[in-house]
Amino acid sequence: MQTNINSEEEWPAFDEQSLFEAMSREVSQHVEVAPEMARTTALGAMAMACQGVVDVAFPNGHVVPTSLNLLTIAESGERKTALENWFFQPIRDFQSAQKKERQLSIQVYQRNLKNWRNAEKALEKKRTQTYLNGESIEEIERQQAELDDQKPQPSRLRQLIYENVTPSALAFSLYENIPLACLVSSEAGNIFEGRAFQDLPMFNSMWSGSTLDVSRRSSESFTLENPRLSLALMAQPKVIDRFLEKRGSEARDNGFLSRLIVIKPVSFIGNRKGGSSVDAKKSKEFSDRVTNLLTEAFAILDSKSRQRKVLRFSSSAKTLWQQIQLSIEQDMAEHGKYYHARDHASKLIDNVTRVAAILHTFEGYEGDIESHVLEYAYRLCKCHSNQYLKYLAGEPEIVTITNELIREIRRLGYPIGEDVFNFNKTLFLQNGRGKSRNRKKLDQGLQLLIKLGHVKCASHANFQFSEMIFYGVNSVLKNGIDYYIEELPSYESQYFSTGDTGRYPGTRVNR
Repeated sequence: MQTNINSEEEWPAFDEQSLFEAMSREVSQHVEVAPEMARTTALGAMAMACQGVVDVAFPNGHVVPTSLNLLTIAESGERKTALENWFFQPIRDFQSAQKKERQLSIQVYQRNLKNWRNAEKALEKKRTQTYLNGESIEEIERQQAELDDQKPQPSRLRQLIYENVTPSALAFSLYENIPLACLVSSEAGNIFEGRAFQDLPMFNSMWSGSTLDVSRRSSESFTLENPRLSLALMAQPKVIDRFLEKRGSEARDNGFLSRLIVIKPVSFIGNRKGGSSVDAKKSKEFSDRVTNLLTEAFAILDSKSRQRKVLRFSSSAKTLWQQIQLSIEQDMAEHGKYYHARDHASKLIDNVTRVAAILHTFEGYEGDIESHVLEYAYRLCKCHSNQYLKYLAGEPEIVTITNELIREIRRLGYPIGEDVFNFNKTLFLQNGRGKSRNRKKLDQGLQLLIKLGHVKCASHANFQFSEMIFYGVNSVLKNGIDYYIEELPSYESQYFSTGDTGRYPGTRVNR
């Protein structure tokens, strides 16, 4: 079956027999949230479990981590905490068990260290006496060097989940303990508005798995190599709005926002009727898979010879991957979907690749990543991408200009029918307000309206504007798909029935 990689779809479901889909549906029905909200949270836990076990290679050989930066935007009362608990509890349980084991190992370490220090003192005493006797101390120094190599070391703290920490403290903890973690919060206001995001470029580097050289004034500098950090954050809209107002430009310019996988799910508040129970077998299977992957990740960390596996795509999946990349690239052209969000588009194929690798690994698929997994990852990330454009990308200047121009057309234009106006460019240059008085910006707005099918040229400087797409006009761009012009109805709402097989732009359908 040929894949239509350009199709705009509703939130897609994965294989219903998969752990990912089965558990997401079970929990979404129990907690009573949108399935896509549950899938996003599940994906965060799965990324945490997989990022220490596998990396993934693009078809060109470029290898990237399987870490993800996920953001769910939802109001208070959307049961964010309950959702997080269901998917991240296996990780917390594993972390708790590791800490208990460490407490026991610390007792053994302290005893071994005491014995080592006694042996060290005995050798030093023997060396001193031998030296005073005028005898050779070469053999004793050899024994001392051998003893130094045998000095007991405390086991590292197995901290996996961080909830509110400064960037420098997070980086040092990953360096001193294990370079594998997830920053998790179901109410991330303290993260977005506190000290945790003081250094956004550092989080970008960790997303890429890059080595970090951290220079500090008051304590020892250090180098953090090959970190693996995922973000699984949930925040209220007002928190994100304040963050974008204060630091939006910075976060866009340095690429932090473009790396986020975003969702603002449909609210279920007021429509809940009492959720169903979660299937205990499915819940245990999901938890066991998380535990097994984390156990494997720790085995890799503790081994001097084992490394993370690098996943690759099958031959057909490589072809599909290249088609997806080309489609995204074409959407970055002028007036393309990503023309005003090229930074986000440049990271989209990366996120698609990572999601495909996580699904492949978590479900226990063998061999290379197959096309059906990559196709689903793309469809899922495309939906998240639409959410990014709507809620995080910010309004492009051309959209601001066009909305303003439409309001000026309604104010200054001459009405000639229902929601249809005649106007002349000179009218705006002389009497317009805001950007419509600027000839260059006026022309930009007019050209976009022409391509959307809402303006047509009557003569050299005279135009007609219609609230609805002009009948018979084949619009190059579609409002609500290519652009989001608030002053115009969406393209999909502008149809009338001809009474037979056709439906054409021109009249709004009540929905």
